[in-house]
Amino acid sequence: MSPRKYDLGRRRGPAEATRLRILEAARALLGGRGDPAGFSMEAVADRAGVSRMTVYNQFHSEGGLLEALANHIASRGGMHQLREAFVEPDPAAAVSRFVTTFVEFWASERVLLRRLRAFGVLFPTLYKEIRERDAWRREAATNLVARLRGPPGGEPRSAEARVSLLYLMTGFEAFDALCDDQRPPAQVAQLLSEALLRCWGLAPPHRDGPAPAPPTPSRDRPRSPRPRPRNRSGAERGVR
Repeated sequence: MSPRKYDLGRRRGPAEATRLRILEAARALLGGRGDPAGFSMEAVADRAGVSRMTVYNQFHSEGGLLEALANHIASRGGMHQLREAFVEPDPAAAVSRFVTTFVEFWASERVLLRRLRAFGVLFPTLYKEIRERDAWRREAATNLVARLRGPPGGEPRSAEARVSLLYLMTGFEAFDALCDDQRPPAQVAQLLSEALLRCWGLAPPHRDGPAPAPPTPSRDRPRSPRPRPRNRSGAERGVR
């Protein structure tokens, strides 16, 4: 074995550790209570305890660093659970697993993901990365719809419309709009799953309780007394 290759392998470990430390520093600056206005290569370097040149050597630019951060978040966001949706025979359970996986991913780094998507306006390479991940989600939705087997009926009926609806309702924007203090991620996932199944005709309409029966007339119901005719005086009746 060449000593040169051996030395390269030994140096790869510390380099990967440094790269991970830089990514975690960027995550801390952009996520949670971090201030995105103060984000820069210099700030990341200070947070990671490395030189600014080390950050540039690893990622080349702010856009490259943000793109790598998006990949880093995706790799640790539990997306591997998505495969369970494609082996689940029950359509309702498959849709629930698919939706829940994305909701949990968006919830895991909500502030950071919101800011990364906003930064995509400024950095074309990051925007391209985000759009590619959105396209991958649509492809996954297409594959799930293709294997679902359920009774016909419901709206929308076409496969393309079902894919579009599933893609829309598993996006970050839908999650971010629905999730709040009164509606935690688990409830958002349930709400979206039930809405999809009802739209596709794969679940009965949801009711909070039985509909009240319309009132029927009763013969025993007391009748209001009719007003008695007023006795008219002789002047009112007239004298014949």
